[in-house]
Amino acid sequence: MPAPSPSVLRRLYGLLSPYRRTVTVGLLLLLGSVAAELYPPLVWIRVVDHGIPNRDWTFIGWQLVLLVAVFGVQQGLSAWRGLLLERAGQAFTRDLRLTLYRTLQGQSAAYFEGQRTGDLIARVTGDVDALQDVLVRGTDAVLANALRLIGVIGIFIALQPLLGVLTTLPMIAVALMLRRYARTVRPAYRAARARLGDLSALITDRLSGIRVVQGFAREDAEAERIRALGDELYAEGVKAVTIRNRAFPRARFVGNLGNVIMLGGGAWLIMAGQFTLGGLLAYRGYGRYFYGPIDDLVNIGDLLQRAEASGRRVFEVLDAPVPVQDRPGARPLPQPVQGELRFENVTFGYDPARPILRDVTLHIPAGQRVALLGESGAGKSTLLALVTRTFDPQHGRVTLDGHDLRDLTLRSLRENAAVMAQDTFLFHDTVLNNVRYARPDATDTEVEAALRAAHAHTFVHALPEGLQTVVGERGVRLSGGQRQRLSIARTLLARPSLLLLDEPTSAVDAESETQVVAALDELTRGRTALIVTHRPSLARTADRVIVLAGGVIVEDGHPDTLRRRGGAYATLERQMGGDYGTDSKPINPKMAVPAKS
Repeated sequence: MPAPSPSVLRRLYGLLSPYRRTVTVGLLLLLGSVAAELYPPLVWIRVVDHGIPNRDWTFIGWQLVLLVAVFGVQQGLSAWRGLLLERAGQAFTRDLRLTLYRTLQGQSAAYFEGQRTGDLIARVTGDVDALQDVLVRGTDAVLANALRLIGVIGIFIALQPLLGVLTTLPMIAVALMLRRYARTVRPAYRAARARLGDLSALITDRLSGIRVVQGFAREDAEAERIRALGDELYAEGVKAVTIRNRAFPRARFVGNLGNVIMLGGGAWLIMAGQFTLGGLLAYRGYGRYFYGPIDDLVNIGDLLQRAEASGRRVFEVLDAPVPVQDRPGARPLPQPVQGELRFENVTFGYDPARPILRDVTLHIPAGQRVALLGESGAGKSTLLALVTRTFDPQHGRVTLDGHDLRDLTLRSLRENAAVMAQDTFLFHDTVLNNVRYARPDATDTEVEAALRAAHAHTFVHALPEGLQTVVGERGVRLSGGQRQRLSIARTLLARPSLLLLDEPTSAVDAESETQVVAALDELTRGRTALIVTHRPSLARTADRVIVLAGGVIVEDGHPDTLRRRGGAYATLERQMGGDYGTDSKPINPKMAVPAKS
């Protein structure tokens, strides 16, 4: 039997270890089932060589009863085995999908930036299904056929040693042919699985952005891209099928030469008095167990190649390094959380050779509301990412209430630090479930209170089904301001000690901004808050404004004080009618007013 990439297959079969008891019982049942399956031709020998010549109907009758009993036992064992293995297969699929999902959940933002969602979905769904087909169903078929072959070869040699050896010889040639086929077809299956992932990723991406596709009348162009990738997948699939249909007929032809040897050799041995007619009939009866498995084993070889390709894709996910994770001995964040933040000589860059933040030192007392300003790429959002340990600094450290974030468990840190991104995400679910997502045990009264505080209560109850209205994928049925206010309500419900707001008003119009700002004021009251913004309405209400440029702090102080200084903040405030992050003249850190220490 061909064995593609033993290391991959060894790891794949290692995934079955949690179900080894079920699999072991299934294997024992398989042994009994195959033994019962191979017994009937022996009855033919007795009936033909003893019962018929002696006209012994009693003997023949008992043999027939035995035959019926063996058939019953074989079917019973087979059904029991099938049930056990199907349970093991379904459990394997369920657990492996969960393991992959948990692995992906724990990955860093940098990992997802280098991946395609559709391809990851294909790995969690299609590739896992392919593995179940081989590791459970395929393995059962391989073992069953292997046991049949071993049993039949043993019976052949026991019945007539010379004929048994001669009949077996073609099978050796078949095994060598299948081994060569496995090496040839493996690259084609790998390429086909890769193209399938590419196609799934492209379809997912374009359907997610269908409004953009339609808005620019790019339907035909995108359909052409799908067709081109489909053609590549077709070509790789046809290549694999072509290799298969060249190799399989040859293997079947060589294997079936054993039938010629069996008939010719058996006839000669009978005439020479060294074999019996019953024995030859038994040989013929065993033929379907001997030559029939050729097709099955060839197909299993085909499945193994697919499994090896899928297994590699699954292990690429499982083996991907996780740069940010709990340290050994990490402890939960002590309660109650005050919210005091410190950045101590922090340097960080997505590419370590090109730092975004350079030796930043910053102290934010508990309960202070801080607005972060600066051009695009100045490091504002990066500061927020370091607080939630989306990334860790290359140098320096970040502390919360005096605790180095790397000494705290990620779960406890993120439970106490809520993030609101500029791209507000709502699930394809009801308003109620989206708001309650932050705290599933929240009461209806608490949800209502959060909606009122977020200035979302009025519009929610004006929706067709109120709290039970489904908002659509990513909240597509709501306006930007409505989505943002629901996000604020969700965050309020979480009761975080630390708030990290990244352009929380970027997606709202002027009419909605007043309500959103009022909701944000309610949200940030009494909490430590870092707010990345380009809206004057938010910056002016902050307790403190920090201006970044070139990865360093160039101004730091109360907005009124900084405005009077006429430095970097005053310049940005004059430009805040538009998006200074893209259109404004860059701030030169060397020319800016020095920041407070």
